[in-house]
Formats: sequence, C-alpha cells, structure tokens
Amino acid sequence: MSNILKTVFAASALFAGSFALACDYPERPHIPDGAAASKDQLLDAKAGVQIFIAAVDEYLTCLEDQEKAAVAELENPSQEELQRRNDMLNKKFDAANEEKALVGEQFNQQIRAYNQKLKESKE
Repeated sequence: MSNILKTVFAASALFAGSFALACDYPERPHIPDGAAASKDQLLDAKAGVQIFIAAVDEYLTCLEDQEKAAVAELENPSQEELQRRNDMLNKKFDAANEEKALVGEQFNQQIRAYNQKLKESKE
C-alpha cells in the first residue's frame, strides 16, 4: 500500500474517531399548551421532559469524559490552561443545568394551565 493511501486511511480513522467521541446536545422536547392539551398529551410531554433531562445528564458525562481525555493528551499544561479549560467546562455544565431547569419549569407551567382549565370546567 502506498504511503499516500496509508496517510489517507490514518487521517480518516482519526476523524472518524473524533466524530464518534462528539457529545451531542439533546433536542428539547415539545411541551404542549396546557390550556388546550389533553391529559395524554401532557403525559407524553412529561415522558419527553424526563428523557430530555436524562439525555442532558448523559451529554454532560460525555463532555466531562471528553475533557478528561483531552487534558490527559496535553503535554505539561500550565495551571492557567487547566483553569481556562475547567472554567469552560463549568460554563457548559451551568448552561445545560439551567436548560434542564427551564424545560422543567415550562412543563410545570403547562401543568398548572391544564389544572386551571379543569378547575374552570367544573365550575
């Protein structure tokens, strides 16, 4: 096999490996309008929210593992570099956890709207 082909195969393996390690942020679930939604639609949304939260946790674990591997490959990183990387990872964690809380609160608002709709229909 020629050196060019070996280089091409090595590069493609390297890129394929890096894509396999990519951490994908999960898609936000659809949350229906509680004032118009059925109970089944809200139960489906609840399942979607639970799946989203678990997927975000998996995403964060992936990020953490990926960062540990990246730091392990650094040769003699400075304290500043390690701190910068740690700060960036913390920002990603904070943003993802805020997103989980936001999705949860949006779902809870729609549950309250649904419950209000039921209350009003009984009056």
